[in-house]
Amino acid sequence: MKILWIAEKPELGRLIAQVLGNGQTHDGYIVCGSHIVSWCIGHLVKLTPPGELNPDYIKWRRETLPMKLRPLQYSILPNTEQQFRVLTNLINGADEIIHAGDPDEEGQLLVEEILDYCGNKAPVKRVLINDLNPEAAHRAMRNLQDNQAFYGLYQRALARNAADYLYGLNMTRAYTIAAMEKGHTETISVGRVQTPVLGLVVRRFEENRDHKASFYWVVEGELSGEKGVCPVVLSVPDDAPVDEKKRIINEQYATDIVKRCQGKTATVTLAITEPKSKQPPLPFALLDLQVKMNRQYDFDSEKTLAITQRLREEYRAITYNRSDCRYLSSEQFLQAPATLIMLRQRLPELEKYLDLADSSRKSRAFNDKKISAHTAIIPTPLPVNLDKMTTDEKKVYDVIVAQYLAQFMPEKTFESSVAEFDVDGLVFRQRAIHQLEPGWSALLSEREDGGSQDSQAVFNVISALCPGEQMVFNKVISRREATSPPSLYTEASLLEDLQRVAKYVDDPRIRQLLVDRDEGKEGEHGGIGTPATRSKILALLQQRGLMVLQNKKFVPTELGISFIHALPPVMTTPDMTALWHEQQRMIEAGELTVDEFLNELEQFISYQVEHVDVSGLKVTVYPCSCGGRYIRRQNDKGVFWGCNNYPDCRNAVPDKGGVPDFSVREFEAKVKCPMCGSKMKVSPKAYSCTNIPKCEYRLWGTQFNKELTMTQVVDLLTKGKTREIKGLKKKDGSKFDAVLTLNQDGSITPTFLKKKKRSAF
Repeated sequence: MKILWIAEKPELGRLIAQVLGNGQTHDGYIVCGSHIVSWCIGHLVKLTPPGELNPDYIKWRRETLPMKLRPLQYSILPNTEQQFRVLTNLINGADEIIHAGDPDEEGQLLVEEILDYCGNKAPVKRVLINDLNPEAAHRAMRNLQDNQAFYGLYQRALARNAADYLYGLNMTRAYTIAAMEKGHTETISVGRVQTPVLGLVVRRFEENRDHKASFYWVVEGELSGEKGVCPVVLSVPDDAPVDEKKRIINEQYATDIVKRCQGKTATVTLAITEPKSKQPPLPFALLDLQVKMNRQYDFDSEKTLAITQRLREEYRAITYNRSDCRYLSSEQFLQAPATLIMLRQRLPELEKYLDLADSSRKSRAFNDKKISAHTAIIPTPLPVNLDKMTTDEKKVYDVIVAQYLAQFMPEKTFESSVAEFDVDGLVFRQRAIHQLEPGWSALLSEREDGGSQDSQAVFNVISALCPGEQMVFNKVISRREATSPPSLYTEASLLEDLQRVAKYVDDPRIRQLLVDRDEGKEGEHGGIGTPATRSKILALLQQRGLMVLQNKKFVPTELGISFIHALPPVMTTPDMTALWHEQQRMIEAGELTVDEFLNELEQFISYQVEHVDVSGLKVTVYPCSCGGRYIRRQNDKGVFWGCNNYPDCRNAVPDKGGVPDFSVREFEAKVKCPMCGSKMKVSPKAYSCTNIPKCEYRLWGTQFNKELTMTQVVDLLTKGKTREIKGLKKKDGSKFDAVLTLNQDGSITPTFLKKKKRSAF
């Protein structure tokens, strides 16, 4: 009897073979007696592209919409076709199959779609392995279940995958075709997740842009008594005129309180000091790691994902890197001593922290009930060759190690003091913290709440107070503050918000559906997308010219803004994800079929296709000198704009903020070489004469350790000098301000302006 195990990844397949024992390795599978272990490499089949289903769908035309893409058909992915052929032959020869996909929705689908494609008739059992530890795998392999028990989960995943396929392809074509009729030249992609993500960026940008500052008042004072001096802040009374954040918005009201309290005696009504402790933050899931690396090192999410992939596959230094879980298993707790020993051997700089670590200390991270298909990202106990790692790889690895090591360090302990004071029926309040032991925070460098001398002095006063004591107001003031606009999204803050977009949904029922979708997931509270797809979506939206990253902030382009306004709200908010979730939950429970769900979706798509309205879409055409127009393109060096008459016309300009940057072309047309009068050309680091080899003049773009702007270079080469430039640097690092002058030999010298003396009158 031949028993075939199908793992989701080669790594898991090798682990299963290790547990079975006596494995003989072949190309794409391992034979262990009567057991054969093979694997997928991610998805081996895909839903067939429209043009392969119907030649009428090859060209994007309005009359072919909505496309009829059912019944669903699958195609073999070419880059993993060899492994698919291996697996197909093994499936056809198996007497029994054991489904060893990841124990989640996607893992169930990934193996099932191959079995369906091959027309499998053999009985199938299911094994759930979520820990790549031999002992845990062995225990799971002794607890096989009938795969039929997971049919609902498979149908749910199938419905989601098919819905994204039908919706994304049809709506992307519908809006792209409509936009092209207005002169737009690029694909405008629409997706269940990517479009609401763009919607978040657009709405945040508009809230920031349209913000009108309003004012509120804070009443604060200073009390003095036998124990010392203590600053206090008014607890806003219930009857005060306030805004939605409970801030006083009437200046006269605040002024009256100041007069009412000035010089008065306040009585201590509450004085509590108690010891507290704080456990370390949980180990990383992928998204949390991406946020950390973006904030600390300015890594974008795609870069962090790529580095973790190498750390896992090439170095075997970390556990599964695309995890959405922040918890660890009991098996991993048993591995901790070996991992800590490895870290001591390989990372001597951590010795003082390892001396505080105790492998028997079990943090809240170790919780079998909260682990999902994967566990948190942590270092493996395998010896790691750190010398082979790049600087960036080492940064990511060090961050993962520190978060893991913190789980075994002492808790952070501190004393917390709170005091309240009554004066004429008004309540003023103060709190302060005194750190006792930094514990794990010494390693993770957490910002301390009570670290300054001022806060320590406040703690000393209020911790010594007792109820009934009296203090006198030395001063009371009302301070006017202006409201701030919501900050534009950074990559880190946008990734964080994608975990909890439910807070932006107005309909309470839909909001709750999103929250329910993430039940049991640490950090996820009504989110959209997955840790592995969110970074791709951010990159795609930039590639499509719908948003750009400016000064580390996401800013939608004019096209992105007008596109969101052209779409119906159901497409630009997370509502669709919530509604699909409800229907997919019914599919899993057997209350709704996949076909019924997709039939309803196709009706929705048909309606939306018929009512596409891009009248408000702003499309700017950039004409080329040849009579063509510039379109946005991308190659391995990045995004640029090239003529649509290529290759007959090879005109191209850089991309700047989602629009073509013609400044380089204008420079090259306007500026001549100061030595010979020939044309100049612009390169990334310099401005050079084109009359080579007769003239080899070159002006470096960086002068005195400061990169010159295009305007400054034009002034220098056409007028012989710039305006005063601030922040130039000498070799010793000291800064100075000067006018740069072009000498006859082409060299550059700084000229210092004489400062006018200010009159004393």
